[in-house]
This record gives sequence, C-alpha cells and structure tokens, in this order.
Amino acid sequence: VDVEGFVFSILATASAVLDKRQKDIGVAVINIGAATTSVVAYESGDVLFATVLPVGADHITQDLAIGLRTSLEVAEQVKLEVACQDPEKISKRDEIDLSRYAQTEKPRTMVSTKHVAEIINARVEELFDLVDKELRSIDRSAALPAGVVLTGGGAKMAGLVEIAKTQLRLPALIGKPLLSDSHI
Repeated sequence: VDVEGFVFSILATASAVLDKRQKDIGVAVINIGAATTSVVAYESGDVLFATVLPVGADHITQDLAIGLRTSLEVAEQVKLEVACQDPEKISKRDEIDLSRYAQTEKPRTMVSTKHVAEIINARVEELFDLVDKELRSIDRSAALPAGVVLTGGGAKMAGLVEIAKTQLRLPALIGKPLLSDSHI
C-alpha cells in the first residue's frame, strides 16, 4: 500500500458534512470522539482555525462511573439513556435502577436521574466552554452565521444540540453526510 498523503480527520469530517454555502458564511464542525473533541471553523470558504481538545465522550462515561460507583459499561448505558436532560426539569424522585444494566445478577441499586443528568451536563458544558474559548481566540464566539455542526459518537446523546445552542449562542445541528460531491 502506498500512502499518497494524510488528512487531518476534522477536515475530512467537515468535507463530508458541510456544503459550500456553510463554509462561505461561517460555520464550525465539532467532532465529539471518545477521547478528544476536534473543532474546525470556516469562513469565506477557508479554514480559519482547527484544534483538538483533550475532552471526549469517554470522559462523561468516566465521570458517571465514578459518581455512581459503577462500571464503565453500566455508566455508558446510563449516559446514552439519560443523556443531556435538563436537571431542573427532572423530579428529585425520579430514579434509575443500575442493576438492570449489569450483566450479572446484582441487587437493585437506585440512583437519582437528576444526579445523573447533573454529572453529564457538567462535563458537556465544560466541553462547550472549551470550544467557545477557542472560538473567542479567533473572534468568532457567537459569530458564525451557519452555527455549529456536531458529529462523532458523542454527538448522539439526546439533548446535546440544545446545550450546544445555549452554551455557544449559535444555531446547532447534528451533521449528516452529504450525498453529492458538489460540496467539496
């Protein structure tokens, strides 16, 4: 196999999910991976900025595992189920039985859904604060007309788009691959 070249993965991601208009008017792609989050911002069709942040979706899972005193496997499943709910809208009485996620017989272990949401949201808000800090460094905080496009496995968490809109003060959506080559 002969390698012809390398491409920074966030640029490849952006190429797959952004159209020319978005790149022209100003947009950022935020790819939330397991261990890291990559960000690229475009304006006038050109890359303004690209970076990799040392926080990813696995950090949320680890926070949950520690906070709930459970395994990473159970924490991952809880993260996907509870996701980014607004803790203020969750009753203090709502609970999750962690034993239903365990592969082995375990006694019922009830945890507050509100507590789970608080753990998840704290890390997600930290992530978007880091992204906003990077956008401020290029004078684009709350100033990208096409907003942000979220990609990666971590972007699958329900409610993430709403937190992105609030934290970044920008339109936000989940990126989907474009079907034609005309966007490149």
